[in-house]
Amino acid sequence: MDTSEYLPMFLAESREHLQELNLAVVRIEENPDDRETVDEIFRIAHSLKGMSATMGFAAIAALTHQMEDVFELLRQRADGLSREAVDVLFKCLDALEAAVEEIATDGAEQLDPEPLVEQLKGLVRERTPEQELDRIGGVELPDLPTVGELVDGTRVVHVVADLSDEALMPSVRAFMLFQALGELGEVIGSIPAQDGVEQFQGHRLEAWVASDREDDVIERAAAGVSDVERVVVEEADGLPAPPSRETLSAEAADVEPVVVAAGGGNGGDPTANGDGGAAAAAPARRAGAANHAHAGATVRVDAERLDQLMHFMGELVIHRTVVETLAGDADVPGLQQAIQDLARSSQALQAMVMQVRMIPVEAVFLRFPRLVRDLSSKLGKEVELQLVGQETELDRTVVDALGDPLVHLVRNALDHGLEPPQEREAAGKPRTGVLEISARHAGGNVIISVRDDGRGVDPARVAQKAFERGLISEEAIPTVDSQRAAELLFTAGFSTAETTSDISGRGVGMDAVQAKIRELGGEVIVSSELGAGMEAQIRLPLTLAIMSALLVEAEQMPFAIPLDRVERTLRLEDHAVRSVAGSRMLVLRDGVLPLIDAGDALAGRCMPSGEAHDHAVIVRGRDRRLALAVGTLVGQRELVTRPLPPEVSDRAAVSGGAVLSNGEIALIVDCDALTARSPEAVPVS
Repeated sequence: MDTSEYLPMFLAESREHLQELNLAVVRIEENPDDRETVDEIFRIAHSLKGMSATMGFAAIAALTHQMEDVFELLRQRADGLSREAVDVLFKCLDALEAAVEEIATDGAEQLDPEPLVEQLKGLVRERTPEQELDRIGGVELPDLPTVGELVDGTRVVHVVADLSDEALMPSVRAFMLFQALGELGEVIGSIPAQDGVEQFQGHRLEAWVASDREDDVIERAAAGVSDVERVVVEEADGLPAPPSRETLSAEAADVEPVVVAAGGGNGGDPTANGDGGAAAAAPARRAGAANHAHAGATVRVDAERLDQLMHFMGELVIHRTVVETLAGDADVPGLQQAIQDLARSSQALQAMVMQVRMIPVEAVFLRFPRLVRDLSSKLGKEVELQLVGQETELDRTVVDALGDPLVHLVRNALDHGLEPPQEREAAGKPRTGVLEISARHAGGNVIISVRDDGRGVDPARVAQKAFERGLISEEAIPTVDSQRAAELLFTAGFSTAETTSDISGRGVGMDAVQAKIRELGGEVIVSSELGAGMEAQIRLPLTLAIMSALLVEAEQMPFAIPLDRVERTLRLEDHAVRSVAGSRMLVLRDGVLPLIDAGDALAGRCMPSGEAHDHAVIVRGRDRRLALAVGTLVGQRELVTRPLPPEVSDRAAVSGGAVLSNGEIALIVDCDALTARSPEAVPVS
């Protein structure tokens, strides 16, 4: 079978399964009694194994199969897994993630499972016969009469069916076999027991059937079940003996030990067993319709197609604007109504396309329980991670780009912010520090914050380090307050760490965060209280594709200022402009702001053009404000944004471009860069 067409789906689902397993193992380490998570672990691991085997990735299937034996310990031990076992499992998950990425890159799995398999085997003890009996799904023996007698006037036959070695879903095949036999009579006993069929992972099935049908009819029905390799039908010969210890030991040696959850957190619904996405037990009959309905309710769409859809949606918005402009000059009966209908429909379509691209920020948050667990262990710190607002939705493009900045902030909080347990106790704090990652909507933006209750930023220490690294003068050290110290954290090359490590200390973290967030059209604001902790807030637009902007003209060029960065607009003739130390300052009732010529700051003009500036726009950067002098205020527009080449955005304070209805290109103002390049800009109060 050619499985290449299923490869994208395999990669997507494998990544999801591995992320879910990482999260589940962290949860079960913290709370061993969480039976719902135990069931989830079995379900995910079995699904991943089945998918890998089906796709022909034997190394992944072998390693996942051996991991299942360790997961089985979760059912046998009330105190959960040892630290050693959890560490080995995480090594395996890391190896599986690397193998999946290798498959995505070159189509082949670069994985040698044997070293990890040996480590896993060292964690597993031999099963007892009782545990093996539970593993194969139990035994339901019939109360048979003597040979030749009938059960309610019906002959009883003993059916033995062997599954092929390649059978990936034994529990499903057992259910199908018992269902097929049940249509020919009454199944009065079976191995495995019918109510334990969900757990069956063996290769031999037995059933005692009261039926008046011929043996060959029963044999054909059993042989017609997928993966059934051999069937024997014979008349039942009295009461069968229960399986012996030797039988169970042989079964254990003969059959790959796989444990699948039999209910629990999924409410007993066997369709949660995974098995490559198939239903896996008797109740699947009543759940089948619901499963089909659910499967048809969602589809996987390639991200590139969503990007293309958004691109064409943007083109439609531009063309609609052109038509609206042309219609304003035409006197055609009914045209205006048709234009309004077109605008209404296209706006609804635009909203729907935007909604399709939105995904929960949970996609990023789920990587942090494992990260915090590993780093806190390496640093010898006790940390409680709180995730808030995981359901908050963002544009897929923003979510994809958000991971690295958040990782930097989390690592910084763990390494520099939170104290070791002894230091916290000495300061009168609980031994366990709190790290909270939260997300919430705020108008047309989303705010994601990383907050800890650790040391906070020490302005004196930051100032001294900044002086040692040549970032400030010695005279400026006493002037560094909490706000200025927070700003210095974002300076390239700055670090307060005494030594470098694989966690931090190289000065390449916080400035990278700021650069990436600015690239996304957002801003980072840091607040801190010495001894009480620090919070870094990331404010991002909900989407990067379509934005609301104030369109202005300067030097006969159109510019778009993001609407959420515009405080207000005013006419310059209504306010006084003064010259202070060679810089123009706009005098307002609530203070004085530097007045920056848009032609200088945005158009890259080399010589004065003499253009009159009739208006000013008060804009806000990351933490500063200024007034931007422009020639004309065109009005508010919905613009479809496009990225600019780095050589353009690096020279001027612009972050992108947008095509206007008349075909012109409007450059999008980067307010953070604009205020950062203007030393006279006034701090936001």
